[in-house]
Amino acid sequence: MSAKVDAQASFARTVSASCAYVQESSRRPSVLGPGGVFDAEAAETCAVAEVAAALAVSTRTVTEWLFLIRTARPAVAEAFDAGRLAYAAFRTVCRSVDGVPKATEALLQRVIAAASRCTPGAVAAAVDRILAEFDAQWHREARERATRERSATVRKRPRGQAELTIRGPAEQVAAVWRVIVSAARGVCATDPRPLPARLFDAAHAVLAGGAVACDCAGQDCEQRETVARTEATAVIVLDAATAAGLAGEPGHLVGWGPVPADVAQRIAGDATWQAMITAAKVAEPRVGCSCRCPEHEAADAGREVRRTRRMPAGWTPTTWRMDSVRARAVREDTEYLRALPPLSLDRAVENPDGHGGFAVPPAGALTYRRSEAVAALVTALYPTCVHPACAVPSEDCDLDHVVPFDHTDPERGGWTVTGNLTPLCRRHHGLKTRRQWHHRMLRDGIVHVRDSHGTDYFTAPGE
Repeated sequence: MSAKVDAQASFARTVSASCAYVQESSRRPSVLGPGGVFDAEAAETCAVAEVAAALAVSTRTVTEWLFLIRTARPAVAEAFDAGRLAYAAFRTVCRSVDGVPKATEALLQRVIAAASRCTPGAVAAAVDRILAEFDAQWHREARERATRERSATVRKRPRGQAELTIRGPAEQVAAVWRVIVSAARGVCATDPRPLPARLFDAAHAVLAGGAVACDCAGQDCEQRETVARTEATAVIVLDAATAAGLAGEPGHLVGWGPVPADVAQRIAGDATWQAMITAAKVAEPRVGCSCRCPEHEAADAGREVRRTRRMPAGWTPTTWRMDSVRARAVREDTEYLRALPPLSLDRAVENPDGHGGFAVPPAGALTYRRSEAVAALVTALYPTCVHPACAVPSEDCDLDHVVPFDHTDPERGGWTVTGNLTPLCRRHHGLKTRRQWHHRMLRDGIVHVRDSHGTDYFTAPGE
């Protein structure tokens, strides 16, 4: 870890020294314009070219360094200089917090802490989630401005290849991507193409109006001619009060990041609803209630998680709880746990037996394979692999038993319940299975991960 920080700090010194040289050179009267008048802009352009040539980087890169160093908030600049932020994270944070009104020191430190724990590609979504919670109205307006810059570009690549890039609102790109993935995965298991190639073929078919066909050798394959598209499901998490139009809390498009309340309401308004109800939270039927709302349907006896029947578009819950309050409490608890010494973390393990707080195993708890309802709830709670900084979507992960399932005596081992299941991609699942990394479930669904050197990491629901 120290080697990484040292390397990041070393690069930060290079950036700072380069910018200092350019700024100093731009003040020297060595470049004269027409009439012998000093031209500061020409002097800076000359100095930028010198730095770019000396470091074998583009002048555009050096110009970007100058802009970021000049406009970075002091706390963000200090984190970059100290090596806490890699350059890519520093750049993303600077761009993300630019224009945030009344950005407090506490907010900046929270953003820096989140960015320092993310891979470069995950920084933007992590910071966006924090800013949406800090000022929902500003986040909505900033998102509208960014939406006006949506684009589609083509770039030529070597060996007769090309690259198509589209940029726009996350919910629209997510909808296109779900269709592409669904088509790519619809071929049979013997299709020889790797997944990336199938994704390209599916994207081409979707955009060009064609059909995806299986490339397997079987002449009787049902997908040989064309693959039937399966229904793609998007998961959006939002307060019931927001869904009903009575609150303005941002929603969260699982796997993509926060969306403003009005966008979340629009998505929910066009959606077919299906509530997920846990055993501990099932509301008792009201006396004399004749409504058909899912909250008052009788619970399936002994089942931990159940899906209600599907409700039509436009339906909104009749009861709600402001989940943002709980989310803030979980976040504060996570920060508290990060500050604890390793030995004190043992007290935060809520259910070391892996039974999820149940005294009697609910239906399905003693079978290794989880139900679809349990899987849906776990993947909604944890949008990505819970390994530190991993961005693999939870729907593409294995659902791992934190306390291992005992196949010889299921009642003794970890149970197949939401409190003992987390998504892990295949690579990081292997690390846990080989006992190179160790996982524990703490209170509030916070996952504690410890590497082979004893370094502790924490992943909270929704991160």
